[in-house]
Amino acid sequence: MTARIFGAVLCFLAFLAGCATSKHPVLDDTSKREDLSFFKIQSLRGTRDGDRLSVQAIVSDSSSIMTVDMHFAVGSPTILESGTWRWSRNGRDLNGTVAARSVTFLGGQDGPPSLGGSFDLGSDAVSPAPYRLTIPVTELRERLTR
Repeated sequence: MTARIFGAVLCFLAFLAGCATSKHPVLDDTSKREDLSFFKIQSLRGTRDGDRLSVQAIVSDSSSIMTVDMHFAVGSPTILESGTWRWSRNGRDLNGTVAARSVTFLGGQDGPPSLGGSFDLGSDAVSPAPYRLTIPVTELRERLTR
């Protein structure tokens, strides 16, 4: 009986560990000079058109807004074809290109597609990429209109 209770407790603890939220901040300063942990994804929307997927992420800390536009080729694997970001912050306009570190795409054959991954937000003025965006796998319920 004791072994059965112990096993049930271990299963419950493993379940709780699996439900824990990610330790990765949504937006990270790769140089570690700034704490960007207050930034949250305000919206993530996208539209799949055949083997193409366009996605826009809006990330904010309530005082500034970053917009990230990405275009993917859906396949096995799904790859980022192009992406740009822009951020109005402290009276400065920052912008650059997006490079994928990892991409997770779940098809959306019977409903909206889901996307997640880790993306380097680069700048011509700074090398390596000054920021990293981490998107947990999220269903793209809202369509992107262009």
